[in-house]
Amino acid sequence: PHVHTSLSRPTRLQRKIRGRAVVQHPFASAPCGWAHNCSAMRRHTLSTVLAASAARCATAFTPSQRCTKTQKLHSTPVASDEWPTFPVFEGADALFPIPFDDARVTYQFTSALHRRLVDAALLDGVPQFFHVVKKGETLEGSIGVVCLILQVTEGDPNDPQFASLESPPYRVTVKCEGRGIVLDTVSTIPFSTARVQPLLDDKSAKNDIEVQTLENQCFAKARRVAELSAKLEGKGVFADQAQEVLESFMFRIKAFEDLALENFNEWSDEERRERAGFLLLALTTLPRAEEAACLAATDAFERFTILDNFLGKTESELSAKVALDGVFGDSAPRAPLPRSGDRISFFWTEEDGWWDCEVVERVAPGFYSVKWDVDGSITRVQLDDDNANRWRLVPRQRPPEQSERRKRG
Repeated sequence: PHVHTSLSRPTRLQRKIRGRAVVQHPFASAPCGWAHNCSAMRRHTLSTVLAASAARCATAFTPSQRCTKTQKLHSTPVASDEWPTFPVFEGADALFPIPFDDARVTYQFTSALHRRLVDAALLDGVPQFFHVVKKGETLEGSIGVVCLILQVTEGDPNDPQFASLESPPYRVTVKCEGRGIVLDTVSTIPFSTARVQPLLDDKSAKNDIEVQTLENQCFAKARRVAELSAKLEGKGVFADQAQEVLESFMFRIKAFEDLALENFNEWSDEERRERAGFLLLALTTLPRAEEAACLAATDAFERFTILDNFLGKTESELSAKVALDGVFGDSAPRAPLPRSGDRISFFWTEEDGWWDCEVVERVAPGFYSVKWDVDGSITRVQLDDDNANRWRLVPRQRPPEQSERRKRG
């Protein structure tokens, strides 16, 4: 479960160091995100995570059992050369999800090097490491998140499934304590350590009206996506579960609205929008490159633009599936396996209807690039059994019927 506060919020001292005054902002009544303001729920969630992890594994230990009592990240020195140093984990791939918005995620470290990195972090009074998400040519300038270790579970060395590994894996549960950028490398053996400076949003290059409009649009689409998902999944034995997920989603939005009003005089526009953007990212599943771009962005408009494009496409996909689901019901026709050169008619959206195209090539399991007859553009679409209601093979000599129409988006 997600516990919603902020991905990376500086202390007042950090804001003074950056020279950003906290100013009152005009808070619109339109939706602007969600966050969690209930410490009791946070404690319950953490205890649930720890209990569940301990129940799954025979050997488990928490940071409090390995080091002194955990404190919050105190990366607030006065001088620039006093920024904290962290062990660096360079796991910039989908196997290691980005812990947006204080969400708890679990990494599995199988190499001895990564186990040593975790052990080194646990020796510190505040057990943390820096997870590089977007790396340049060198480590300096790389962007990532500071991960606070909540739980470490060690695999059983006698378990046969770990026989091929050099050592039993660590399952490490973490949450994000801040977004940062690497200033310089301190050491490289046996793993890198680096000084990290907090990374905060700057004032947007766009005017406030443009940013606010795009932000509202993102949350309107997010609500719509949640409702459409509930319609598709809320059948039979899954009906109650889908409804609970939808209610939880809407609760988080309302919780943030309440929290934003509570902090009306405390949060700047940049801080509120940064919180809103990262909270959206915590509840969506963008491609890894787009997630990294959102994390690295320091302009809220840039982040909301990426989210808006993703949510818009997702909304169109789900709208089409819901429309076809009403026609075909639960029994989807068996889809044949497409081949390059096959002619396909694809249901784009409920408003646009069916469009003809030609299969170019298979790009991933179930996904193909297709070339549209109407404008010659190439798009990736899903052509498999799970999406069978949305496409069909057509004869090669089908007469053109769409020359006067224009396919949207």
